[in-house]
Formats: sequence, structure tokens, C-alpha cells
Amino acid sequence: MNRTSLSLRRNYTEGATDQSGRINASLAWVRRHAVFLGVVVLPTAAATVYYGLVASPQYISEAEFVVRGQTSQTPSVLAGLLSSGSSSGTEDTYAVQDYVTSRDAAHLLLQTQDLAHVYDTPHADSIARFPNFYSGTTFEHFFSYYQRHVKAELDTTTGLSTLRVRTFSAADSQRVAKALLAASENLINEMNARQRENTIAASRRERDAAIERLRTVSSKIDAYRNQTAMIDPQRQSQPLLKDIASLETMRMTTRIQLEQLLRSTPNSPLIDVLKRRMTALDQEITQSSTKVTGDDRSFVPKISGYDDLIFQRELLEREVSAADAALDSARIQADRQQLYLDEVTQPNLPDYAAYPRSLADIAIVFATMLALYFMGSLLLAGAREHRSV
Repeated sequence: MNRTSLSLRRNYTEGATDQSGRINASLAWVRRHAVFLGVVVLPTAAATVYYGLVASPQYISEAEFVVRGQTSQTPSVLAGLLSSGSSSGTEDTYAVQDYVTSRDAAHLLLQTQDLAHVYDTPHADSIARFPNFYSGTTFEHFFSYYQRHVKAELDTTTGLSTLRVRTFSAADSQRVAKALLAASENLINEMNARQRENTIAASRRERDAAIERLRTVSSKIDAYRNQTAMIDPQRQSQPLLKDIASLETMRMTTRIQLEQLLRSTPNSPLIDVLKRRMTALDQEITQSSTKVTGDDRSFVPKISGYDDLIFQRELLEREVSAADAALDSARIQADRQQLYLDEVTQPNLPDYAAYPRSLADIAIVFATMLALYFMGSLLLAGAREHRSV
């Protein structure tokens, strides 16, 4: 019995010693590789737990669209060779892309699509949702989060833009993507309205200015008529001119008769009658001519002033007609330059979650931390060598 007890005691002591040695060896290995474990293994293990067990599924709804517009003129061959090859609506496409990822679009979706509840759903994990424990709750923090979940990219080869919306529900992703496309169409309509107004505004201002000048001249004509008490001095002078012409004819006839009497019958009593008639006709012609030509009260300055105003009105009428034609041409030009958003593919309803990509994300975390570990090791080794020298 004593030998058996001693043997059991010896075996127990040896086993305890071996176990203690293994523990000490394990602790020594952990101490030697503590940096590697802390920098590489622990983050990778945490990533494995999160992406494998905790991370909520996220769905992406995609839609493709293109912004088209018609140009007013066909480019020449030289212009085509010198062009960069991009479509005419590229700049407007960039404008639409910037809009869908802008603060205005985020504000609109918050008001119309309850976007705050979409990203603060109970189905989302506490790290991926908004707000979360490591970010603020202001709109600027939400906008930064929004830009990570709404993307718009342009393929310069095909000219197609791709809109991607990522949420925690397939239906929410599709609904938000449709709302963004509708908002983009409204933006295009507003751009068309502004472009149309800018295109025809100058022509409209020129037409309105010409009409205003025509009204001013018409007012001057009315004032001139009231001042001279004549509707049309030139037309109203026609009867007087006809009377003068008749008087001239009568005077010529009388003079011929007088000359004939003087040659044939110098003592005829009709000679005095004809002379008195000649004198009366001369006086009447002189008085009538004074009304046509003479001082400022005659017809000539009145006709000149009236003709000048009528000439100005005719020029302005032509100018108004030309400005009106230019305005119609500007409207046609604006109609040709209309932009429109063509939806190539509608926002889809995703069948499966695109995120998280567990294996890829875990591999990225492992590769990143391993690279940092090796970089740190190289830096420390270099520092030790430099210090030893």
C-alpha cells in the first residue's frame, strides 16, 4: 500500500509539472506573438463574427438611364474630328448624377420617402444602420452616410449612367431608386424651362423694346395731329393743290384771251375785264400758295414733320416684324434643344442581398491587418538596426 501511494503521488506530481510546463509554454508563445495576435488575429476574428453572424443583409436596386438632347445644328466633319467623342448630353448627365447624390436629393427623400426610417429599421444591425454608436445624428452625418449608399456612375463608352441604391430591404431599395429617377426627371424639366427661358428671353426683350418704341412714335404722331389739327397734312393738302392747279389753268386761259384781244382788238372793253380777272387770279394763287409753302403755318413743314414720323413708324413696324420672327425662331430653337431622361432599365427588385460579402470582407480585413503588421515589423527592425549602429 505504501508503494502504491508513493507511485500515485509521484505520477500526480509529474502530471502537474507537465501541465504547468505546457501552460507556461503557451503563455510564452502568446507573449512572443502578442503583437501578431492583437494586430491580425483579433481583428480578423472580430470581422468573422460580425460578417458571419451579426451583419444585416443589404439589397441593391440598379437602374440605367441616359440624358438625351437634340442640337440645333448638325456638326461639321471637322468639328466631329476635333470633338472629344463624348455625347452631347454628357454635361447634363453629370448634372443629374451630382443631383442624385446631393443634399437636395437627400432632403427630398427624407420628406417624401421617409428615408430616415429606411436606414433606422429594426432589421439593421447597430453598426450598419443610421444613426449608430460611432457617428453623429446631424444632417451632415446622415448625408455622408447617404453618399455611401447611393451611387451614380457614368460609362463614358456607352453614355449610360447607372444608379445604385443600397438599403436593408429589397422593396425599399427599389422604391428609393424610383423616387430618385422621378426627381431627376423633374430636374431635367426645370433645366428645360430655364434653358428655354434663357434662349427666348433676349429675343422677347428685343421684341418688347421695339413694340415700346413703336408705341412711342405712335403717341408722337397722335400729339402731332392734335398740334396741327390735321389727320394727314399731305392728304389734306391735295384739295388745295388741286385748287391752285385750277387757278393756274384759269390764269393761263385768261392770259391767252387777253393777248389775243390785245392783238386783234386793242380797244375792246373786255381787255379791262380780263386784266382785272388776271389780277384776281394772281392774288388768289399767291394766297393759296402761301398756305402750301411759306412760313411755319404752311403745309410744307407740317407735311415734312408728319412724313418723318410716318417713316419712323414704318421702320419700327419692320423692326417689330423682324423681332417677332426672331422670337418665333428662338422658340423653335428652344424646342429643338429640349433634354429628356430616358430610362434604359427600370429599378429592379433584388432577389438576394448584395452585402455583406462575408468572405471577401473578412479576407480584406485579414490582408489589411497583415500588411500593417509586416510594415510595423519592418519599421521596428530598421529602428533597432539604426540604434545598434
